[in-house]
Amino acid sequence: MTTTYPSAFPCASRIEGHSAALALGIVRTPMEAGNSRQRRRHRVLPHQISLAFVVPQEIYATWLTWLNANAWDDWVEMRLPGLAASIAGTDTAPILVRFCTDLQVELLTPHRLWYWRCRVDCEWLPLPDQLLPPAWGGWIVGGRPDRPSPDWVVGGRPPNTSTTFTEPGTPLRPSVPA
Repeated sequence: MTTTYPSAFPCASRIEGHSAALALGIVRTPMEAGNSRQRRRHRVLPHQISLAFVVPQEIYATWLTWLNANAWDDWVEMRLPGLAASIAGTDTAPILVRFCTDLQVELLTPHRLWYWRCRVDCEWLPLPDQLLPPAWGGWIVGGRPDRPSPDWVVGGRPPNTSTTFTEPGTPLRPSVPA
């Protein structure tokens, strides 16, 4: 179930800033000899985004009640900067997030005004079509042109390889320049 973050509520603060951790889910297996084997659990870069909201005292109770009813149980559509906004060419774009940590609240009292700084982490899982293809136009696939490999580990060879082999150090291919 999804719901939209109310426009009457404060946006995530640009002044307080926010950050994102992109989880590749890398699993590394060390090897005694050779390169460590490395695989990814995820192919779509799940994001964990840290947000900060500055909420006026007058709407704090209403805001907190709405969050309690929606933000941790449902996916909430919020306008945030990041990958989706970059693809759209705007500062912010609507994405579906779900809050996933406890809310940390701090009272601020600048100039005799009462505000609450509220920090929370949320998760966002971009869809595969939201990730752009490489700018150079294609993906590298191992194997032969007539039978590409389904796995990046398996390689092949060109269909028309030369059968002529020249031993280094012979007159045809000297090992040192003459």
